[in-house]
Amino acid sequence: MTERADPITWRDLATTALLVFVITLVGCVAAFAFWLQDLSAPQVAFLGSGNRLSLLVTDGPARLLVATGDSPIDYENALTHVRPIFARRVDVLLVAGSGSTLLVPLAAHGDAHVRASSALAPLPESPETDAFGSMAAFSAPQHIRLGPSIEVTVETALPFGADAAVDFPAWRAIIERGDTRIVALSDGAAATLFPPVPGASVLAVSGDDPAAAWDLSPAVGFVANAEAISGPEMRSAFAESRRTPEWGFRVFPGEALRLRFVEGGVELPSEPAQNLADLSPITGIIPNQPAISRRVRRPAPLSRARTRP
Repeated sequence: MTERADPITWRDLATTALLVFVITLVGCVAAFAFWLQDLSAPQVAFLGSGNRLSLLVTDGPARLLVATGDSPIDYENALTHVRPIFARRVDVLLVAGSGSTLLVPLAAHGDAHVRASSALAPLPESPETDAFGSMAAFSAPQHIRLGPSIEVTVETALPFGADAAVDFPAWRAIIERGDTRIVALSDGAAATLFPPVPGASVLAVSGDDPAAAWDLSPAVGFVANAEAISGPEMRSAFAESRRTPEWGFRVFPGEALRLRFVEGGVELPSEPAQNLADLSPITGIIPNQPAISRRVRRPAPLSRARTRP
């Protein structure tokens, strides 16, 4: 003789549904917290903004944006990869460029979530400049303490023979966390206008002729605008270089490349990179979860003295 199973009551169904809801909620909260922590970790994101790369520097809740480029749509698409809709605040907006390369800064300046804006240097006259209205501009290098761990130094230099009323100066941004440095240049020619930065982990070139910057400002990793250099051109540019980068990244319009600061260096993401290490011995990169990410260690210091720009 078999016993009949007790019928399932509404209370049993309600208890089961509540338990499933609680488990799902806890899992979602944990995943959201992990994702938010990842987005707020100290990092630099290079944003494909048309003919230039913009930079978004994050240190906890603090964000600094160097905006430049001629494609606001590509800029917005790239930005959505690294800035969620619930964390859209930008504490400092820095504007760079002239003429059409001010279209991206104009779009960024129109964002209601931007708290403070300034141009890296006085903007040359143009319809785009007029659209800004009154815009403060730096007249000397600036050192910005962004958050608890990242410092940003921005500086400009006018090439010999250039007219400040017509040409926007070359610029350089140095992003530091401890002894780890990421250097970003406006274009390849800018490397001749600034003293080298010792011990840089990554060199990024926002605009034209990116390979020209390498010999004067070498690092371990190299980031360039895909609009300015092709993959074969990148490899051939470094084939006869005195010091070849271990890894090269090309950032396409509308895409974002995020580099996280970690203990001892910079962690590279899993996006496709050109391995340039076969042209020279590997000394600056060690495996770190090879299928997911790599790490660029900061180069060993040349001396005990710390050089500051």
